[in-house]
Amino acid sequence: MILTVDVEYDWGYETLDNLVFLRGLFDFLDDSDSSATVFIAGNIAEKVEEVGVSKRVEIASHSMTHPYMRTLTEEEVLSELQESKVMLEKVFNTKVHGFRAPYFMPPENLWILLRDLGYTYSSSLVAGRFPGKYNNKISNRPFEKDGIKEYPIQGAKLLKTPFGFPFMRFLHPFSKVFIPNELYMFYYNLSELLEKRPGPKEPIYTRLLYGIRRGRKARKILYNFLNENVPTKSIRDSGL
Repeated sequence: MILTVDVEYDWGYETLDNLVFLRGLFDFLDDSDSSATVFIAGNIAEKVEEVGVSKRVEIASHSMTHPYMRTLTEEEVLSELQESKVMLEKVFNTKVHGFRAPYFMPPENLWILLRDLGYTYSSSLVAGRFPGKYNNKISNRPFEKDGIKEYPIQGAKLLKTPFGFPFMRFLHPFSKVFIPNELYMFYYNLSELLEKRPGPKEPIYTRLLYGIRRGRKARKILYNFLNENVPTKSIRDSGL
């Protein structure tokens, strides 16, 4: 199973309390001989570097400022893609190949722009997204798009919704019924492990949906699931 983790400011706040959970991720990777891809917003790269990053982690871009990219001009999208790539490569002294659009809401021309800027893959789409423009049109496995490899989030079994930690927390303990038979990718956001709920800057649906089973409950659900699916792989190490 490919493991991907999104890292940005705490949801709805200008704080980075969520970074405390990076150590738990690194310990898990070491203990289980695993690897993971971590999508980092460029504007917090230096703060993440202060915590330190495991050699078992592949660094990828989660944009520069984590905006809703479909509302941006092409010039603004280019800036988000280019500036984050430059920042991450400089701070972590590594080559950045991958990108994930914030909120899984990519602009139509994302893949062409990624190709032109030297990215080789994206993980920005959701199979069976509900609701959403791409509902029922996206493969559950990696595919080529405009010269870029797309690694979509797969849909949950029996439901037209993305399978990841938000879904797992929302329906726990019944979420086990909806785990895909062939689980190829899983994602979570470090902010989901915080005790505090999403702040007032987030939309109301985010505050309601992502406010369920937080803190210790969330961590227990996540760590049990990960331990049942070791070893995990980064996108770089997956061979897909």
